[in-house]
Amino acid sequence: MNRILFVCTGNTCRSPMAEGLMRKILADEGLAGIEVRSAGVAAHDGTPISEHAATVLKSNGGTGPQRSSALSLSTVEWADLILTMTSAHKRYTIQRFPGAVDKIHTLKEYVEADSAAAAKIAEVERLMTDIQLKQALAKPVTDEERSRIVTLQRELPTPDIADPFGGSLQQYESCAVEIHACLIKLAAKLKEAR
Repeated sequence: MNRILFVCTGNTCRSPMAEGLMRKILADEGLAGIEVRSAGVAAHDGTPISEHAATVLKSNGGTGPQRSSALSLSTVEWADLILTMTSAHKRYTIQRFPGAVDKIHTLKEYVEADSAAAAKIAEVERLMTDIQLKQALAKPVTDEERSRIVTLQRELPTPDIADPFGGSLQQYESCAVEIHACLIKLAAKLKEAR
């Protein structure tokens, strides 16, 4: 895995923070040769990143993008691994780029060390994707499918990293702490794979 893409909504908050924080972690951990980028599912190319996101990156010694990038086929093809901030971003990316399904995960799902929890997260994601597909094809969704999702969701922590957009600097800092914890696990996983 030499090229990692982080994905959020507008590519102005979470994914630029993930990109910048990961660059710092890669340098600190001596993981040379790994490139990171970020993009947004609803981004407009060239929008400045959030002032609070830039402040958080600077205070943590991270270097992220200054402007947003829209998720595109070329970016998806560039990436060996695509890590989204929410399950909705994951589903959208899979729906738009179905050929890349095997390399698209939520960040939390990908770094989850508990294999039982990881299996449940994957099952929820699979069921949600199946339900979306059925709805798009006007096929009925069974009560069993809905019930299974509800049961699994109650048993699991959220696979999503909350959006700090429009929030206070403290909310951005809290978001960065959550992302950073996941990125430390990601770096450990990358080291193991070498």
